[in-house]
This record gives sequence, structure tokens and C-alpha cells, in this order.
Amino acid sequence: MKIPFVAAALLAFAVPAFAAGAIKPFHAEYATLRNGDEVGRTTLDLADNGDGSWTLRSETRGTSTLAKLAGIHIVETSRFRWKDGRPEAVAYDYKQDGAFKQRTRHAAFDWREGSVEVSEGGRDFRYATVPGLIDRQSVTLALASDLVHDATAFEYPVAVKDRVETMRYVRGAVETRKVPAGAFKAQLMRREGEPGEDRKRVARSWFAESLGWLPVEIEQTEKKGDTVTLQLVSVR
Repeated sequence: MKIPFVAAALLAFAVPAFAAGAIKPFHAEYATLRNGDEVGRTTLDLADNGDGSWTLRSETRGTSTLAKLAGIHIVETSRFRWKDGRPEAVAYDYKQDGAFKQRTRHAAFDWREGSVEVSEGGRDFRYATVPGLIDRQSVTLALASDLVHDATAFEYPVAVKDRVETMRYVRGAVETRKVPAGAFKAQLMRREGEPGEDRKRVARSWFAESLGWLPVEIEQTEKKGDTVTLQLVSVR
């Protein structure tokens, strides 16, 4: 794997994503690995829309030979507002294009009516909102915000396809993580499994306080045992 940035260069121009107790707009790039091999690059952007809402957008493109042939291109967009220091969902879109798989999901959150409407695969789902409801992409942002505010509990109601799912995380150890951007001391946050949940699925993220609690590494082990990892390359 090529390493285009080192920690010193990164810190020389990086503006902390989260500072002064509030989250700031940022642009970050991550190497995307599957089972340790780089297969793509992911960009993550947070923007203030200027109307009281914010947008978190990620885009992944395949860079390995196989991923290029498959035409892997995934865009995930979350629009939300801040409420009591945490994100609260407004709209969510997911689009995956590729030679072998296409998938879309759209979710609209109507807080006046107290309902969520989700469209996926030609089917529609509707269920009730709950306070503090977020979409699945915004979980990482909620964790970072709670770390900024030194929270002691990390529990989030998350809108999935046909229901609200509760996700709980716990603090792990502070570890040194070596990523393409350099080596960083980072706080491990690990998802707790629900009773009866498949224990093969593991989600872990490492957040660096030196970068304002930006995640420097995100790891998820899937049902089939494959591990997908994002490692920080650069941030501005």
C-alpha cells in the first residue's frame, strides 16, 4: 500500500474536525481494505448547509483491479440537525452501483408527523420516530460528538430498513494505531452485541483526540467473516 502522507505533514495543515466543544466541517480520505488488502478509497465530508441542517457524505470507489472491474461505487448521504449536542436525522440516501450489484435506500424523517418513511428494493416501510433518531452512517459522528462532550453512555436509536434499532457502544483501551496518515493514540469504541445477535459481526472504531476525535480507523467484521477497514490517509 502506498503511503502518500505522514503524520507530520498531516498535522501541519490539518484543521481539527472537532474543536471547542463543537463539530466543524471537514474532508477526510481513508484507504478501504478488505481482509487487509486495499480495494478502494473512501472520502468523508461534513458540511454546514447554512439553514440549520448539516450533511455527512461518504463516497467509496474501487481501486484494486477486481474492484475496478466490478465498478464499485458507493455514495451514502446523511442530512441531519444538531439537537442537544447529538445529530438528529432529517434524510438519508444510500446508492451502490456496480457490475454485479445495485442497491438504493432512501429515508425521510417527518418529525412533525413523528414518522420515518423508507424506500428500498421497490418496497416501502413506515414506522414511528423516537427522540434522537439517527441513520446508520451518523453513528460514527454521534460517537465523536459524545467523546467531545466526555459522555459516559453511548447508546443510539438508529433507523434501519423497517424499524428502529438500538446500538450501544463501550469505551475500550487507548491504543496507538498506525494508519497511512501516521501513528496516533486513539480511543477504542466497540459496539456491544444484543442478546441473540450474531457474534461474528463486530464493529470497532478508534478516535484520535489529537485530531479532535476524528476516527483514524473504522473496522467491521461481516457475517461471512470478512473484515472491512477504513484507515485515515489525510484530513483537512
